[in-house]
Amino acid sequence: MLRTSCIYLTLRFVHFLYVLLVSITTWCQRRNWQAPQPLTALRSKLPSHLCLVLVADNKGCETEIETAFLRCLQRVATWCRQLGIKTLTAYDRDGTHVSWIKRGASTLFVREDVSAVEEHPDDSCESEVEYPLTPPLSEPSLSRNQSPDRVKVPVSLDIVTMHGSATRSHKRRNVAVRPKGECAVVSSTSGKLTLHFASRASGKPAIASASRSLLENYVRRSIMSGVTPNGVDYSLDSNELRPVLEGALPQPDFMIVHHVNGLKIPYPPFELHGFPPWQITLTEFHRTHPTDMQAPGLLESTSLCTLISETAFCRALDEYAGAQFRLGK
Repeated sequence: MLRTSCIYLTLRFVHFLYVLLVSITTWCQRRNWQAPQPLTALRSKLPSHLCLVLVADNKGCETEIETAFLRCLQRVATWCRQLGIKTLTAYDRDGTHVSWIKRGASTLFVREDVSAVEEHPDDSCESEVEYPLTPPLSEPSLSRNQSPDRVKVPVSLDIVTMHGSATRSHKRRNVAVRPKGECAVVSSTSGKLTLHFASRASGKPAIASASRSLLENYVRRSIMSGVTPNGVDYSLDSNELRPVLEGALPQPDFMIVHHVNGLKIPYPPFELHGFPPWQITLTEFHRTHPTDMQAPGLLESTSLCTLISETAFCRALDEYAGAQFRLGK
């Protein structure tokens, strides 16, 4: 009994030291916090495929969380088009984005943030990107040139892809100095942006769906060749499974995790929140910091949800630009 009590007190003491260390480190970081480079600043590299992971706890109002997710996605999509980032993946664990698209609400993602546009009425900042109203689910098994031995059974990865077309802004043609606010135009042409929407169903459940499809395809080939499937052992090959899983969702270069309900000290460990793990072998990670969210208009008086700020987005890009990649031979 005494030994158990000593172990318990020791663990409590170690936990207290850990919390104290994290708090002191966070305080020092806030003291030395420097503003990031502007959005249009020249950086050594930019991700060609950005992934935005939106996280919310279960304590908030569902409607407020959905609205916050939508506005965060609109902001990030606007910045990606300005910077020429070609691909953006929006992920949330519960599949809020996927359900919107399946309900035919894709027009919500087309227009820019209204509040940001109204700040500069003289600038035509809206990128009228034309997306299909009812985009089909991605079919990785049909998007590649596959041999007859490949998978022919449909695989449900629960990933929606929307392709946008490059459009021109109407008024401003050449902008030398970026105006203040969120809606600056970098060039006369807005870049083409491809949107992927994924959820937890695109992770482990997708592995089960792909494995089941491979097995059904194997059984069908065995029957056609006159071999009884029950008499032959089937071994799932990772080289055969990987193209099926990676076909619908390309691997992101950079992942930004944003908590719309904020983070409390001590900050929890970094999590993927069910994001497909096979898609992040060469992905850099970043989590937005609460200090970068302390800006007017980001925390609405009627909502406890915090939108991702341009400062947080720029800080993430600075971190990615400063990262070193050692891919090996």
